[in-house]
Amino acid sequence: MELSPGSLEIFVCIVLTSSCVVGNILLITCTWMCINEHLRTSFTLIFSLAIVHLVNSLVVNVLKIVYAFGVWLDSAGCKVLMFTTTFTTTLSIWFTLYLALLYCFKLCRVVHPPAEAASRNLRKCHLVLVFALWFAAFAICSPLLLYTGKTGKLNIENETYQQFSSLIYAECKTEYKNDKIEVYYGKIFLVAIDLLPLLIMLLVAFRIAHLVWEHKKATYGGIWMGNDASETEVLRACKHVLLLILLITSLWISYFTLIYCLKNFKTYYFAPSVLTVLSSGYSAVSPYLLTLINYKVQMRCFCCKGEKTPVHLSTVSPYVSPYA
Repeated sequence: MELSPGSLEIFVCIVLTSSCVVGNILLITCTWMCINEHLRTSFTLIFSLAIVHLVNSLVVNVLKIVYAFGVWLDSAGCKVLMFTTTFTTTLSIWFTLYLALLYCFKLCRVVHPPAEAASRNLRKCHLVLVFALWFAAFAICSPLLLYTGKTGKLNIENETYQQFSSLIYAECKTEYKNDKIEVYYGKIFLVAIDLLPLLIMLLVAFRIAHLVWEHKKATYGGIWMGNDASETEVLRACKHVLLLILLITSLWISYFTLIYCLKNFKTYYFAPSVLTVLSSGYSAVSPYLLTLINYKVQMRCFCCKGEKTPVHLSTVSPYVSPYA
């Protein structure tokens, strides 16, 4: 029995929301159990990404499910839908870029050890920057609350059933006061704040891949790198960060292409489901990749929960690496 367009969209939203909620709760729980002495910068970014993903799924996908059941959105619902979609997408890109830059810097210090140890006074600066990104994203996306509105029930007498299933993308419109605001803010600025970080993210990905190759070449080129636990975590994290960059970049480019380049795509009955997968797929999949970044430390946290001796990431093997 073939699913109707509305049923298909509801099914997709439920699957993605369930995966997102379970994955992010698991991510937050595992990360929180690994905090012993201080809150690391990577943990702060992971918490921020988890909150962003939960907001995206519990607000945007729930509104889509409500609409798919035939409940028309009012003007407030349209404002929340458009603002939350843009706000969470932007923050997901920014925090992923921040995480990629952080681990790229750590991997660079592993492959090319500096003469001096890294300063620990930068942790407060990182926290301030994370909160600044939250505030900046809210300030940038807040005009959508002013310009977004409900166009009203569209005339569907001459429309096909396939077109009717995609009306949520036509019912909530962002109508600017003049053409200049629409061009500079709606079509250039909002795209640039996502596109530029993605381009930087790709450059960071190439740099990480090059550093991983250098580390592998050094390891098997007669230079003993050792097996320090912190170095192992950085290498494993960078490999998963590469997967995160590939995932978020491919999803954003696909979504942008379908929305802005293929004008007739939204008339197909499967368009809402495809767009939902592209817009919420990162929130549903990335928590499991983020969990794998520190999975060995997290396993120790679960296994050693009753022990008094805390587990430190800096625990090393009996053979100390000259690069540690």
